[in-house]
Amino acid sequence: MALVTRVRFTALLESLTHGRSTYLVIRVPADESDLIDDLPVLRVGFQGVRVEATIGQTTWRTTVFPDKTGFLLLVARKRATAETLTVGDPVDVTLTVL
Repeated sequence: MALVTRVRFTALLESLTHGRSTYLVIRVPADESDLIDDLPVLRVGFQGVRVEATIGQTTWRTTVFPDKTGFLLLVARKRATAETLTVGDPVDVTLTVL
């Protein structure tokens, strides 16, 4: 049986610039990041963890990546637009670790 863990939290949608690129991200809070980090799951590139993310009515499979303070969830602009989100908005997030 596969281990499935779900975490729910609210965090701000942020803009993060890396080199010449700008990304929309949500920082997974420290407590939830610790829960994800402690799971015995396969890590993918850059030590990421595969998840199913849900924001509002939008659900997709992606990877959360470790950062200095926890994990980062990248949010495609089309997903933010579909949920009428802008930078600085609080976002309710559900992550299911796959």
